[in-house]
Amino acid sequence: MIRDEYSLVLIKPDGVKAGHVGEIITRIENRNFEICALKVINATEDDLNKHYVDSIGKPYFPHLLNYMTSGPMVAMIVSGTHVIDVLHKMAGATNPSDAEMGTVRGDFGREWPDDNIRNVIHTSDSIESAKREAGVWFPDFKFEA
Repeated sequence: MIRDEYSLVLIKPDGVKAGHVGEIITRIENRNFEICALKVINATEDDLNKHYVDSIGKPYFPHLLNYMTSGPMVAMIVSGTHVIDVLHKMAGATNPSDAEMGTVRGDFGREWPDDNIRNVIHTSDSIESAKREAGVWFPDFKFEA
């Protein structure tokens, strides 16, 4: 029996600023996934250190902190069958220049000449990551078994 999974989705500051929130939510809903929690957030450095714990100390991390604190984001917990894999495909390749058209990053992302990537969206890459990441942004959310 296949159970529903959960994924965290963050629409990053560039996606919010450019007005892509509605389109991204529509794409998620058109796949018949359920949005279980949703809120607008302003990330702090502490939040991002918890979320991106594996990236701390990497050369790109200061740029990532600046990017992710540059404006409000929309955080969602989304559930559905195979939601983690499907949302990853919908998001597209991390680098927008490599992302296929029709994906969120392929349609809305942008790479700048100074190597700063604005890739619009984050989706969890595993069940374990989803639970850990969701705990940063939705500490009171109860995952159903």
